[in-house]
Amino acid sequence: MEPADGSAQKLTREDEMSRTINKVILVGNVGRDPDVYETKKGTKVVHLSLATNRPPFGDEAEQRTDWHRLTLWAGLAQFTEENVKKGDRIYVEGRLEYDAYEREGVKIPTADVSVRELVLLTAREAEEVQVAA
Repeated sequence: MEPADGSAQKLTREDEMSRTINKVILVGNVGRDPDVYETKKGTKVVHLSLATNRPPFGDEAEQRTDWHRLTLWAGLAQFTEENVKKGDRIYVEGRLEYDAYEREGVKIPTADVSVRELVLLTAREAEEVQVAA
Protein backbone atom coordinates (compact mmCIF):
# COMPACT_ATOMS: atom_id res chain seq x y z
CA MET A 1 0.00 0.00 0.00
CA GLU A 2 1.33 3.43 -0.94
CA PRO A 3 0.86 6.52 1.26
CA ALA A 4 -1.15 9.44 -0.17
CA ASP A 5 2.03 11.53 -0.63
CA GLY A 6 3.39 8.98 -3.15
CA SER A 7 6.36 7.88 -1.06
CA ALA A 8 7.00 4.15 -0.77
CA GLN A 9 6.09 2.53 2.54
CA LYS A 10 8.34 -0.25 3.75
CA LEU A 11 6.67 -3.12 5.61
CA THR A 12 8.42 -4.39 8.69
CA ARG A 13 8.94 -8.09 9.30
CA GLU A 14 6.28 -7.83 12.03
CA ASP A 15 3.79 -6.40 9.50
CA GLU A 16 4.54 -9.24 7.08
CA MET A 17 4.19 -11.89 9.78
CA SER A 18 0.84 -10.53 11.00
CA ARG A 19 -0.98 -11.22 7.72
CA THR A 20 -3.44 -14.09 7.92
CA ILE A 21 -5.70 -15.90 5.48
CA ASN A 22 -8.94 -17.76 6.10
CA LYS A 23 -10.06 -19.07 2.70
CA VAL A 24 -11.88 -22.28 1.87
CA ILE A 25 -12.49 -23.62 -1.65
CA LEU A 26 -14.77 -26.62 -2.12
CA VAL A 27 -16.21 -28.47 -5.12
CA GLY A 28 -18.86 -31.03 -4.31
CA ASN A 29 -22.48 -32.13 -4.45
CA VAL A 30 -25.33 -30.49 -2.58
CA GLY A 31 -26.73 -32.93 -0.02
CA ARG A 32 -30.18 -31.40 0.47
CA ASP A 33 -32.35 -28.63 -0.90
CA PRO A 34 -31.48 -25.20 0.54
CA ASP A 35 -32.91 -24.29 3.96
CA VAL A 36 -34.08 -20.68 3.59
CA TYR A 37 -34.49 -18.27 6.52
CA GLU A 38 -34.84 -14.55 7.06
CA THR A 39 -33.22 -12.55 9.84
CA LYS A 40 -35.31 -10.20 12.00
CA LYS A 41 -34.09 -7.35 9.78
CA GLY A 42 -35.26 -9.18 6.63
CA THR A 43 -31.90 -10.44 5.30
CA LYS A 44 -32.19 -13.78 3.51
CA VAL A 45 -29.98 -16.62 4.78
CA VAL A 46 -29.55 -20.07 3.23
CA HIS A 47 -27.99 -23.16 4.80
CA LEU A 48 -26.75 -26.04 2.65
CA SER A 49 -24.83 -29.25 3.14
CA LEU A 50 -22.08 -30.08 0.66
CA ALA A 51 -20.46 -33.49 0.17
CA THR A 52 -16.86 -33.87 -0.95
CA ASN A 53 -15.04 -37.17 -1.40
CA ARG A 54 -11.68 -37.99 0.14
CA PRO A 55 -9.64 -40.72 -1.60
CA PRO A 56 -8.45 -43.75 0.39
CA PHE A 57 -5.35 -43.13 2.48
CA GLY A 58 -3.05 -45.60 4.18
CA ASP A 59 -4.97 -48.70 5.25
CA GLU A 60 -8.36 -47.33 4.19
CA ALA A 61 -9.96 -49.42 1.45
CA GLU A 62 -12.66 -46.96 0.38
CA GLN A 63 -13.00 -43.25 -0.20
CA ARG A 64 -14.69 -41.23 2.54
CA THR A 65 -17.33 -38.55 2.21
CA ASP A 66 -16.89 -35.31 4.17
CA TRP A 67 -19.96 -33.16 4.83
CA HIS A 68 -19.58 -29.38 5.01
CA ARG A 69 -22.08 -26.88 6.38
CA LEU A 70 -22.47 -23.80 4.17
CA THR A 71 -24.09 -20.46 4.97
CA LEU A 72 -25.01 -17.94 2.26
CA TRP A 73 -26.34 -14.41 2.79
CA ALA A 74 -28.49 -11.81 0.99
CA GLY A 75 -28.21 -11.87 -2.83
CA LEU A 76 -26.17 -15.05 -2.86
CA ALA A 77 -28.82 -16.66 -0.65
CA GLN A 78 -31.52 -15.53 -3.09
CA PHE A 79 -29.60 -16.99 -6.05
CA THR A 80 -29.10 -20.26 -4.19
CA GLU A 81 -32.76 -20.52 -3.24
CA GLU A 82 -33.82 -20.02 -6.87
CA ASN A 83 -31.15 -22.11 -8.65
CA VAL A 84 -29.53 -24.75 -6.41
CA LYS A 85 -31.08 -28.06 -5.44
CA LYS A 86 -30.11 -31.42 -3.94
CA GLY A 87 -27.60 -33.26 -6.13
CA ASP A 88 -26.23 -30.17 -7.90
CA ARG A 89 -22.46 -29.89 -8.26
CA ILE A 90 -21.17 -26.52 -7.08
CA TYR A 91 -17.92 -24.62 -6.52
CA VAL A 92 -17.80 -22.39 -3.45
CA GLU A 93 -15.28 -20.01 -1.92
CA GLY A 94 -15.61 -18.59 1.55
CA ARG A 95 -14.17 -18.51 5.03
CA LEU A 96 -14.28 -21.03 7.86
CA GLU A 97 -16.17 -19.91 10.97
CA TYR A 98 -16.31 -21.77 14.28
CA ASP A 99 -19.10 -21.57 16.83
CA ALA A 100 -20.84 -23.78 19.37
CA TYR A 101 -24.31 -24.45 20.71
CA GLU A 102 -25.53 -26.19 23.83
CA ARG A 103 -27.70 -29.31 23.87
CA GLU A 104 -28.73 -30.96 27.13
CA GLY A 105 -25.93 -29.15 28.96
CA VAL A 106 -23.24 -30.25 26.50
CA LYS A 107 -21.43 -27.71 24.33
CA ILE A 108 -21.37 -28.87 20.68
CA PRO A 109 -18.71 -27.23 18.46
CA THR A 110 -19.60 -26.34 14.86
CA ALA A 111 -17.66 -25.33 11.77
CA ASP A 112 -19.40 -23.49 8.93
CA VAL A 113 -18.20 -22.14 5.61
CA SER A 114 -19.50 -18.61 5.14
CA VAL A 115 -19.76 -18.53 1.34
CA ARG A 116 -18.84 -15.40 -0.61
CA GLU A 117 -18.78 -16.94 -4.10
CA LEU A 118 -20.74 -19.79 -5.67
CA VAL A 119 -20.55 -21.26 -9.17
CA LEU A 120 -23.21 -23.72 -10.26
CA LEU A 121 -21.37 -26.49 -12.14
CA THR A 122 -24.45 -28.56 -12.97
CA ALA A 123 -25.50 -27.66 -16.51
CA ARG A 124 -29.06 -26.43 -16.93
CA GLU A 125 -31.13 -27.05 -20.07
CA ALA A 126 -31.37 -23.39 -21.05
CA GLU A 127 -27.97 -22.16 -19.92
CA GLU A 128 -25.31 -22.66 -17.26
CA VAL A 129 -25.83 -20.23 -14.39
CA GLN A 130 -23.05 -18.74 -12.30
CA VAL A 131 -22.79 -15.86 -9.86
CA ALA A 132 -20.16 -14.12 -7.77
CA ALA A 133 -21.12 -12.09 -4.71
